[in-house]
Amino acid sequence: MLGLLIAGNMRLLRSIAARVAVCSLLGLSLPAQAGPNFGIYDARTMAMGSVSAASANNDNAQFYNAALLAFNEEIEERTQDGRILLPLLVAEFSESALDIEKISQDGISQAISGSISGFNAMPNANTAQAVVSATGNLDAYLERLDGEDLRADVFLGMGLSEPGKFQGAGFFLGVRLLAGGLSTISETDRALLADYQEGLLFVASGGDDGQAHPELFDANGALIDPSNNLESTANAIGVTITEVGVAMSKQFQLFGGPIAAGISFKALDVETFEDTQRIVDDRISVDQNNEAETHVNFDVGLIKEIGSNWRIGLAVKDVVPHDYKTSLGTVIRLRPRPRIGASYQTGSFQVAMDVDVVESEPLGIEKPTQEAAVGAEWLIDAPFKLRAGYRHDVLGNRDGILSAGVGAQWKRLVVDAAYAQGSDSRSAALQFGMAF
Repeated sequence: MLGLLIAGNMRLLRSIAARVAVCSLLGLSLPAQAGPNFGIYDARTMAMGSVSAASANNDNAQFYNAALLAFNEEIEERTQDGRILLPLLVAEFSESALDIEKISQDGISQAISGSISGFNAMPNANTAQAVVSATGNLDAYLERLDGEDLRADVFLGMGLSEPGKFQGAGFFLGVRLLAGGLSTISETDRALLADYQEGLLFVASGGDDGQAHPELFDANGALIDPSNNLESTANAIGVTITEVGVAMSKQFQLFGGPIAAGISFKALDVETFEDTQRIVDDRISVDQNNEAETHVNFDVGLIKEIGSNWRIGLAVKDVVPHDYKTSLGTVIRLRPRPRIGASYQTGSFQVAMDVDVVESEPLGIEKPTQEAAVGAEWLIDAPFKLRAGYRHDVLGNRDGILSAGVGAQWKRLVVDAAYAQGSDSRSAALQFGMAF
């Protein structure tokens, strides 16, 4: 699925409040569903379970809540709190998507054809057993894929931030590929593969096991290759979003304490795609059925400091709603995506929690989600940070995801890495940067 969802689209850098409070801030009524999820754009956030609304820092706040850039107490010339992050690479795939990629990359269908050619050239117990193994291997993949959601979320980009005294600014540039869909496994395909396993086991065992299936052989007695007759399919619908944005923030004194507001203005180039192909042999080509559109949008954020340790945050991405159509007529909805969060920092330790205010609408026919997340970061020594987190879908449509990561700084070089895994997905992130 890596190839079928990325190939042709990953053109480098191109192609805490209630809902009432959110509505008051934006002056609009939020939908029950909010389009794609809030997003993970860097390794620190992935490692901490996706928390970001109140816990992002000078490295990454421009991607999540620009207001967090306004909490420095010194002018930028006296610190090294500015960051240039290049490159940022974040990738998350469902296990079903990875399985489809393995079917192609590991040559599962070609193994069936090869074993059948071997049997026809020299029919014996060993070559018959090879056909049993090859068809059984593909059948195991199809069993796992039956009715499973397909998901991919990949981001490649860069970021720059320069926090100042009680204010800050940032810049970001990147491309995010989001895709979703569903695998549809044909019962006829699985029945046919079962017949091959049963029929060739009958040959391999000399008639002691399995059952004869003469219909699998042609008039000349040669075993027929079933690969071209398998009709199980995978559908992919998605978008490639290229963003260029500028973030700015300012801190004020309000209600007896500091509060910061931030806004990010951005230009987006959005390209949709949709295609359906056979899982065996054919590849979903996201170059097909593309539609592109360019427009502007903005993100907003608020942070309220409570005492010297607590922060409460609200962030809303893509405030202006947009609908996009694939050339096949499917509508992909991009809606405001509000998230609330809280963080607690004491010395070298930070813990945070985020919650999506509304559901994330699926791109295709996969199930919606609504995430709650917790994460922590521990500065164990001046250059090293350990991070961990957990994401949970409160709708119960996806399994929980555990994550962990590290960060290190040597002189001005900054390196961060993260890995996350659930029973139905895997994710990884890596980034490099410079402090200035």
